[in-house]
Amino acid sequence: MCHISDFIRDHDGPHNLLIIYYTGHGVYNDDRKYLELTASINPALGKGFTRDARCNWNKAEAKLQDEEVEGDVLTILDTCYSSNLVKSGKGDTRKFELLSACPIDQTTARPGQYSFTRALIDALDWLLKEHKDSPFSTFRLNQRINIDKRRSDTPSHLWSRVQSVQHNEQHILLAPLRPQKPDTIHQPKYRLSPKGFLTLRFGLRDAELNQEQIEFMTKTLSKAFHNKAMVGLRRIDWVEIKPAPPITHFERLALVMFVITQWKKFLGKRREERASQTQTQRSVDEITFPGGMNIDATSPSQKRHHEGADVMPEAKRRYLEASQPPSPPTSDSSRIDYDV
Repeated sequence: MCHISDFIRDHDGPHNLLIIYYTGHGVYNDDRKYLELTASINPALGKGFTRDARCNWNKAEAKLQDEEVEGDVLTILDTCYSSNLVKSGKGDTRKFELLSACPIDQTTARPGQYSFTRALIDALDWLLKEHKDSPFSTFRLNQRINIDKRRSDTPSHLWSRVQSVQHNEQHILLAPLRPQKPDTIHQPKYRLSPKGFLTLRFGLRDAELNQEQIEFMTKTLSKAFHNKAMVGLRRIDWVEIKPAPPITHFERLALVMFVITQWKKFLGKRREERASQTQTQRSVDEITFPGGMNIDATSPSQKRHHEGADVMPEAKRRYLEASQPPSPPTSDSSRIDYDV
């Protein structure tokens, strides 16, 4: 308990991964439902188990599951009955996985060529050469161990040690550690855990994101929350991404009604625009004649009359001169000369 507490104090953090590895004997207590890690042979007596060299792993693991712990946890147990731990779990928002050397209620091989630890070392070495600096998941690690023919009789198992509705089915990623920056070495490593969680949901164009889109989104969100003093940001968790559910019949009917309404509005607007254009054209084409009569020049007969307004008086005068006698002379005797 003391070692686990010191380990958490020295290495915990919102961006850290705590790895606990144990190889040795283990016994599962069915009555009390806990895994007991035990010593093998008592060096003093030469036989039997030492009564004091026992550890209730469930109690020790409870410290790692405490809500004050911020980092993700990977426990690797190369011991018999290690998968029996999955009979109990605790809700959490972190990643907490158990890589077990054997299935439930099963034992595993002793140290040597066929041991789980030997296969673990070889698998890690192979994946490191294949991925180089790129990370690989614990799922790939467990898969690589089980491919090993030496482990065909007792395949290893990967379990999640948390039970949460927000569990995203994503596994822990492993990669070589990068050297720490000089300005971060002496910074305090223990930080308070989050007291609240904000859940956001984004409606995406596609059902999934590629690696480039994920990197762009994480960098953009990190910049958006760069000023941690404003919102007190402690950590960002990728919960899940899943396709949107199909729309219901009611939503489909509502969508059709919305489209019909918008189409009617569009047609009504078009009719209003055409009526406005017609009214404007009539106003431009109207001609005001003497006497206050307004005649629409768009009428064919009126248009012809308008076009011949300048030539018709002359033609009419010629017609009258040819068919009627001239008017009689006007007498000046009726005029009064005011000068006389």
